[in-house]
Amino acid sequence: LNIAANPYGDAAIAAMSVVSRITMFANSAVIGFGQGFQPVCGFNYGARRYDRVKEAFWFCVKFSTVFLLFVSVLGAVFAEPLVAVFRSDPEVIAIGRVALWCQCATFALSGWITLNNMMMQTIGKTLPATVLAASRQGLFFIPALLILPAFLDLFGIQMAQAAADVCTFAITTVIYLHVMEQMDHEMYNHAAAERMSGK
Repeated sequence: LNIAANPYGDAAIAAMSVVSRITMFANSAVIGFGQGFQPVCGFNYGARRYDRVKEAFWFCVKFSTVFLLFVSVLGAVFAEPLVAVFRSDPEVIAIGRVALWCQCATFALSGWITLNNMMMQTIGKTLPATVLAASRQGLFFIPALLILPAFLDLFGIQMAQAAADVCTFAITTVIYLHVMEQMDHEMYNHAAAERMSGK
């Protein structure tokens, strides 16, 4: 991010660093919430209570999404004073304000992304979990930083994380649907085995 922002001056580097730190606070809360979900998910998946895994997952997704929507609204409304807490330079504030607005536009997607990643880790879906863990700030973010500024200049830097979030949301949804199909198949097989053993 710093390398990509460097051609636009020190103010751009400072502004993007500030915005990254602001969003990190809210994202850390969601990660902590997800870590609380993991033992519930792991215990019930191990006990083959797939219905409880899904119930806990959707509760956490709904809660985290509502929380992030609330944070996003606050972040968008108070973008300028939030950036000003870290740096008083008017140029830094102007660049950071726009970057924070872009972040707030897609920040609520992080709940869905983070909870899916943690569920995949917990139920042993190694490849999907690795892809999701690398997507938001790697697989999509780095190409966004390399491609978008060529067309949008500084605004490409400011919206790179938002673009990466949208792409990560899309791949997360595809992976979720595939894994849920597998889980439904496991649930059906387990129920069939229990009926057979009951006979």
